[in-house]
Amino acid sequence: MKRVAFAVAGLALVVGVILLRDTGGSDSGLPTAPPPPTKLKPFVAEQVLVPSPQGRPATPSNVVARGGHHRIKLTWNGDAPAYEVRWGERTKLVTRQGTQLNGLENGREQQIEIRGVDAFGQYSQPARTRATPNADNAPYTFVDRFDGSDEPDLQRWRLAKRTDCARATSGDGDDHDRLVISSSCGTRPVTLRSRTPFVRTDGESRFVIETDAPGNGGKLLLDLVPGPVSVQADPVPANTVRVTASTDVAGNSIVELSPDGTTTKAVPASLPGVSVRWEIVLTSTGVRVERDGDVVATSPFVPQWREATALVGVAALAGDRVRAGIDLIGYRAGDAEAPPAGPVPQVRVDGPSSAVTPIEGVTAGQLRIALIPARESAALTSLKINGVDTPLRPAVEGAQWKPGAEYPAVADLPKEAFADPVNVQLPTPDRIQVTHTDVELTGAQSPPRRQPGTPLVDGRATLADPFPEILDASGQPIDNGAAFTRGRVVLEVRINALDAAVAGLAGFEVRIDDTHVATIPTAADGPAAAGRWRISLNTGAMSAGAHAIEVKAFSTDSAVQPETGYVPFLLKP
Repeated sequence: MKRVAFAVAGLALVVGVILLRDTGGSDSGLPTAPPPPTKLKPFVAEQVLVPSPQGRPATPSNVVARGGHHRIKLTWNGDAPAYEVRWGERTKLVTRQGTQLNGLENGREQQIEIRGVDAFGQYSQPARTRATPNADNAPYTFVDRFDGSDEPDLQRWRLAKRTDCARATSGDGDDHDRLVISSSCGTRPVTLRSRTPFVRTDGESRFVIETDAPGNGGKLLLDLVPGPVSVQADPVPANTVRVTASTDVAGNSIVELSPDGTTTKAVPASLPGVSVRWEIVLTSTGVRVERDGDVVATSPFVPQWREATALVGVAALAGDRVRAGIDLIGYRAGDAEAPPAGPVPQVRVDGPSSAVTPIEGVTAGQLRIALIPARESAALTSLKINGVDTPLRPAVEGAQWKPGAEYPAVADLPKEAFADPVNVQLPTPDRIQVTHTDVELTGAQSPPRRQPGTPLVDGRATLADPFPEILDASGQPIDNGAAFTRGRVVLEVRINALDAAVAGLAGFEVRIDDTHVATIPTAADGPAAAGRWRISLNTGAMSAGAHAIEVKAFSTDSAVQPETGYVPFLLKP
């Protein structure tokens, strides 16, 4: 075989793999780039060896289909890197042995096919099953299934967010029968507050949620707080029951229970986009946490309170974006009703006082506020609200005022504050951060105004990022930044994602120092979605010094942007 030298572009060596997302067109007035290709032709430069398709993947086995409220959960066995799931005229690609079909009509049977998909887009014979979604009519003292067209019901719920970085809305696409909380708030929780109090009974009381949160790289927080709070404070308020479920980017989950909790069972790896039923169970001897009926944590703590505020929070463990679908929140506890909901005025903190408009019919009101003091000081005991000195008290008995800790507090509004906006001043020279404000009004005749919107984080499938890595001739990884002798090396490309659905993969290109050396198509029978490929490269004719490999993956959907991964390397003189 003839030896080919690759052109060397001058570049600095950056250790590690760099992933870039192409963003498409711009607003700069420059010509728009053509759409990315959706079909790739194979290409192999000399001195490059690429893998080829082998036998087709095996048909998935042991398929289990369970109908739920507007949804069907599916699990199966198989060893393919991806799977195509087909129902009716719909299809999706997933990378794990399970998924959930949402937005289905209750009572209508679904015919379902599942095929294994290998790294080259070869498809197996289908495994077939059928299932029927069924209405959930289980008894609760309070329940919301969020299957209306305009969720959430503001008579029942409020969304607490520290900045304008999150929404709670009816879902889009297949999620139209669920509530979707979408957030770009990073690691700070976004909290859905129930306006219906949770009331303990002398027997067993349950706080229930069915959700696909925390999701990979996310966190789910469930709180029962004995006081009028709106956010999930850190540290956990006194006498609060909190369950925290965290899932890393690999799908591994842990559950923590506060106070005094002990994990009793390992949590299985999560399936992206598949709802789980979480329950906090309060008894006369303690608290336990159930996940799909299995007890995963217990505590000897017995709350002395009879009534609590129920909070559901989501946050990111990594990155800054979260999308959580919620199918149900309910209580099996004492009877309770939400107070009538009134308008929600704006709250302005430590700004110039502005003219206010009275709200007719208000008989009482409450300001909920969360504060973080910057240094040791006496606890704040009053606020000036619409010009009136107003007492401030802790929202939870035993809450501590200390630097860096969130302090939930509450103030009863003076009649001068039955208006919009509510102007709040902190009568102290100390530096205090206000992380959240929330107003509840009583007696107003006008309902709260809904802010229309769609999820901030859409549910459209995207390509998984390509992850290239350089191996030596024996297949062992070469340390990042380590120079190696010229000769034969292996480029391993991995494409995988723990998402509810991924876009179809048409294939990928490989370039060394901007020289095209290989194109591998991956849509033999249909698009692939994930896989691992090993490509043999000969660096013998390349110059000593820094080089870089670029791997660019393309989708079979022209609306999906390509994804690019880079890996640099050094050759010895």
